[in-house]
Amino acid sequence: MELDDVDKKLLNLLQADSKVSYAKLGRRLGASSSGVHKRVKRLLDAGVIKNFVALVDPQIVGKTLKAFIGISTLPGTCREVVTQLSRRREVLEIHEVAGEHDLFVKLLTDDTLMLNKIIHEIDRIPGISSTRTLIVLKTEKETSAVSLG
Repeated sequence: MELDDVDKKLLNLLQADSKVSYAKLGRRLGASSSGVHKRVKRLLDAGVIKNFVALVDPQIVGKTLKAFIGISTLPGTCREVVTQLSRRREVLEIHEVAGEHDLFVKLLTDDTLMLNKIIHEIDRIPGISSTRTLIVLKTEKETSAVSLG
């Protein structure tokens, strides 16, 4: 889908605050609220906007440990391993990667005791040959916003 400058500006505004009203967006874009509504609907229908969500602060809700796990799989098992990992609530992201591992997983949990339990459970998934866990000590930058210029 071809995005014009107004689409890009609208997407940047929505990524900063998805609760802003169409009227306020219209004022910032020099457009009517109904025009903004039509653009948002078009962007949703085209799949450019995937969803509107509330971003929860993990620290406040007790999810204080973030970790990344590099996972190596046995030949032909990657898809099934991804299916099993996708079912875990602690798993936030799963990436198929090139390099030392086949998959790179981001997860969020309560503490090191829970992480240890999760790692042991992941190790038992059929098709996993090895894992390497990295515990995040401090996050310097984290965003889900896509830069649109």
